[in-house]
Amino acid sequence: MQDHFDLDYTRHEDVRTVVETMMTARRTHRNRMHAYFKKFPSKEAALLKPHPDTTEEQWKELCDLFTSEAFMKRSEQNKKNRSKLTVNHAAGSRSFQRTRACMKNQESGNINPAELYKKNYTNKDGIWTSEGAREIYKQAEMEATLRDHREEQRVEQERIRLEQEERMKREQERMRVEHEERMQQEQERMRKEQERLRAEISKELEKKMSSVMEKKMSDMSKRLFSQFGGSKR
Repeated sequence: MQDHFDLDYTRHEDVRTVVETMMTARRTHRNRMHAYFKKFPSKEAALLKPHPDTTEEQWKELCDLFTSEAFMKRSEQNKKNRSKLTVNHAAGSRSFQRTRACMKNQESGNINPAELYKKNYTNKDGIWTSEGAREIYKQAEMEATLRDHREEQRVEQERIRLEQEERMKREQERMRVEHEERMQQEQERMRKEQERLRAEISKELEKKMSSVMEKKMSDMSKRLFSQFGGSKR
């Protein structure tokens, strides 16, 4: 459990968590002070009774903030924005980030957006805060179903594509091997044919050489016989 709360300030996620926590605490404190301030009819009346958790100097700064033109303008705009809301969440002061962390799947780490929405817009009995919120959830569920279907189709198409690529690779490899085998066989056939031709040519040359030699020997014998045989007579 202790490791879960150890913070590493070299990690961006831990720094962001600390900053968000501090900002949330600051907003909560300011809202609490503002709620106390609004109990008084005027700034002067509020200054007479500082909040117990502040010093007089701190309370004066807060009163100056709450009566400043910028703060009052922003507060009025926020009030108008809230009046336009058609759905209200039921998570109280818990932020969506905190709700998301509580719902996070421990195995996959994934969070279903539709279920996160449902968690924030239904009460503890599972009743929707408004009909509009329920309709939004139904639409989100439908979109999630369609998105899952499209993802399944994409995965299936990718599987088919990979299978086709693998099949083509195997076919190309088979054709390459067959081509190499045919080339080797053809080369071997040509080599043997060349050897056969060389053997035939060599044999034919030997015959011709033998015939020529025989003829020369015969001619030489005749000349010798003619010379020596004729002189004896």
